[in-house]
Amino acid sequence: MQRTLYFIRHGEPRETGRLLGSTDMPASASGNEQVHVQLEACDGIAQVIASPLQRCQAVARAFCETTGLPLQIEPRLSEMHFGDWDGERYDTLWQSARVPGIGDFWQSPWQHTPPNGESMSAFHLRLYDWWQQFTATPSPINAAIVTHAGVIKQLLAIWLALPEGYDTHLSRLEIGYGGMIQVSVYFDEHGQVWPKVVF
Repeated sequence: MQRTLYFIRHGEPRETGRLLGSTDMPASASGNEQVHVQLEACDGIAQVIASPLQRCQAVARAFCETTGLPLQIEPRLSEMHFGDWDGERYDTLWQSARVPGIGDFWQSPWQHTPPNGESMSAFHLRLYDWWQQFTATPSPINAAIVTHAGVIKQLLAIWLALPEGYDTHLSRLEIGYGGMIQVSVYFDEHGQVWPKVVF
């Protein structure tokens, strides 16, 4: 059995230049259009799943209202929570002398947790748990998932079976606003899951 999943990053937010983790900033009209175009291009989907944050949920909901497809809101697909840094401008964060700083986090995200924020291990674990639950029962239903760049990067690590704590791909992969990654999921006769990233 096989299913196809389309993971779409939210569109450009109304204001750029900020670290938007759990900060619930909506997407701009053009950002929502970016995602809407991608959703229309998803082949044979029967379900849409979205992060609860407005920049993901709003366009997913609007698309489902026009197509009649069911929408599931999944809190575990929210972006990483950056604590005291969340919603701050990048230029302010880079100028801060606070330790750890954003530079420490970008260089070693598994070793440095944002002040009062979510650790990388906790972020990874909630996405691993979601993926395990989502694929626990073989299903032929194709779905589109509207979520965040950080979420997609963590899921890529899971799909590619990268060792826990590996972070090189985080800074070497760019998933632009409205970007999409297709994943084919195969279920063998024993129910084992074999994800394949399709370019």
